[in-house]
Amino acid sequence: MQTSKKVNNVLTDVTIFQVKGLNESFDLLYCVGKNGDSWVVAEKIESLSHHLHRAQRTRMSIEKFKGNNYCRLWQEVKKGKDWSQTKKSLPLSEFGKYSKNPIRKTFSELGAKIGTLAELVDETNQNRKQYALLFSPQEIKVPLCAYLLTRILPLI
Repeated sequence: MQTSKKVNNVLTDVTIFQVKGLNESFDLLYCVGKNGDSWVVAEKIESLSHHLHRAQRTRMSIEKFKGNNYCRLWQEVKKGKDWSQTKKSLPLSEFGKYSKNPIRKTFSELGAKIGTLAELVDETNQNRKQYALLFSPQEIKVPLCAYLLTRILPLI
């Protein structure tokens, strides 16, 4: 399998979650490569949405930091009739549009901290103001929920 960092032919452990809604269904994959890379991606997407098929091309990498994991909250947005674009720097309120509950509360209840890369992982480069989640490596609900919130729901 190809990892989120575009490394080919890596032996990968995959946990598959089948998701079914009223007008869509897909497999949500939590992947851990033998090289240490981890990511979430959707496959086998069936939907009335002309945009949702784009999620198959948007993997969410899970990075490591001081014994924890983190993932960046990049959001897919509809662009054109059947195209999408990844937005990397959005205000926190933009991510909350697709959640019934405040996202700080939601992810806190799952054991994650939400903040900028500078706050969570001491990032100092131009990406430091992008939002991310910091969580325990054992907690796979966090990246799965983050993927649904940032890559799937905005395209439905």
